[in-house]
Amino acid sequence: MGTQVINGLTCSDLLLIPDLKEAVVLAGAGGLGRYINRVNVMEVPDVIDWVRPGEFLITSGFPFQGQPDLLTAIIPQLNQKGVSALGIKTKRYIDQVPARALELADQLDFPVFELPAATSFSDVVRDIMERVLVQEARELSQLQSRFQKLSRQLLHGDGIEDFLQTLDGMLHNPVVLLDETDQVFCSPQAEALELEEQLPAWMQLRQEGSLGITFLTVGERRIRAYVSAVNDKGPDQCLLVLLEWNSELSVVDQLTIDRVGVLVGLELINAGARREVELKYVDQFLQDWISGRITAPGDLKLRGEACGCPLPERPLRAVAVGWLDAKPELKQLQQVVRRVRARGDLQQMKITIMEGELVLTVPGEPELPPEETLALLLAELNRAFPKGECAFCIGDLAEGPDQVRFSYESARKIARIREISGYSGTYVDYRKLGVFRLLYHLPELEEINAYRDQYVVPLLEYDSRHNASLLHTLQLYFKCNRNIKRTSGELFTHYNTVTYRIDRACELLGLNQDDGNDMLELQLALKLFEMGQGRSRRSDSQRRS
Repeated sequence: MGTQVINGLTCSDLLLIPDLKEAVVLAGAGGLGRYINRVNVMEVPDVIDWVRPGEFLITSGFPFQGQPDLLTAIIPQLNQKGVSALGIKTKRYIDQVPARALELADQLDFPVFELPAATSFSDVVRDIMERVLVQEARELSQLQSRFQKLSRQLLHGDGIEDFLQTLDGMLHNPVVLLDETDQVFCSPQAEALELEEQLPAWMQLRQEGSLGITFLTVGERRIRAYVSAVNDKGPDQCLLVLLEWNSELSVVDQLTIDRVGVLVGLELINAGARREVELKYVDQFLQDWISGRITAPGDLKLRGEACGCPLPERPLRAVAVGWLDAKPELKQLQQVVRRVRARGDLQQMKITIMEGELVLTVPGEPELPPEETLALLLAELNRAFPKGECAFCIGDLAEGPDQVRFSYESARKIARIREISGYSGTYVDYRKLGVFRLLYHLPELEEINAYRDQYVVPLLEYDSRHNASLLHTLQLYFKCNRNIKRTSGELFTHYNTVTYRIDRACELLGLNQDDGNDMLELQLALKLFEMGQGRSRRSDSQRRS
């Protein structure tokens, strides 16, 4: 690619040093590309406890005098410790390196050098460390130059996309940034590989806490990658990922990613602050629009475009999100709103918070059922609230943006009826509420309560006296479309037991099971009772909040 990559001192470079030009590679030639960052002299048997990765270990052979086979045992240990190579003088304390030791070195690609007898260890140490220090100085200079260039770029306010483009050209490999809202930013090379579409893989990196060197599958290639945390926000930390796609990742490349993480974090904070201000304007607009405070189509269009939230002229449905269990806290809902707005696949959805509840609009075209769009949001909510179940209350179709307030009114009404009736489906509209949509509108009259109690009170009293469950059995009986076999399955109770309970309940109430009117009256009374329980639960919930 015509780029100069600075590499460290390798084992093969040792042969270029004047004091080692007569050294001979006895074994492990396959490992001559190993890097060396220090030198150590071994003249004691327990040196294995003191060696460090990247060392070139040299010895006069004194520790192996009279017992050369110790080399056979120590070579695998040195390799495991990360030692780069071993240099040993022969003839003085040992005649030669044992064949078995050289065989192991070849298997491990662990270079073993035979040093000339006249080799001065102090000269070797000086020559090697001079080269290592010069190389490290070059790397530090390159790292500082990169950091200064990227600092100036962010200082001029070019934004995170241009920053990643510069980083891409500087490191000659794709770069991916995953922010705390799960938005993926890609450098040009990463965009060409369509890495933005692999959001689950980047999220999994964060969930696993995979920092440093890791391995990823991109397309059909298994590659190395270097992952650095931009911040320390635990499960929501931002990640900067450098992929080894075109060239090998150097130490300087990895240090660059670590160092610029500070700059990226500052830019994300600035961008987040700007986004928060923008989102407040968007929220205010969406709330005014959905609630009907903006009525003129011209005003609606102007305000939408002014805050960067244009509304296309097309049919829409408003949706109110209800919760089957405890409702998440406001801060958690706000976080979901930010995540949804950042996702490219949910841009057709306009979402905000109204009266402490999630409210949104979805396209109302027949070819795109709302359930398809809402399924994407459901996956996001399930990830954010794994212990909470929600219900999407889908309002009537609005022919255009200026009619959405009517769809919202119907969505709110559906949400209230769902909560009172206890309907537990994920997607709720008027059709799925059945008779509850009529019973909901009945006023609180004494005659209605008397009608309900005529059927329900005797059952409750009987159940209380006999520790029975006639009322619950009847509720499931009607839910199962008066199918006794299905009812017994729901109750995990014998068929004959269910038959007895239903017969006993009808006998107690003076009803005929074969009379359709009798069964209709009983079912309506049970529905009224269920709604009364739902109203009580709703009142308790409102008092607690």
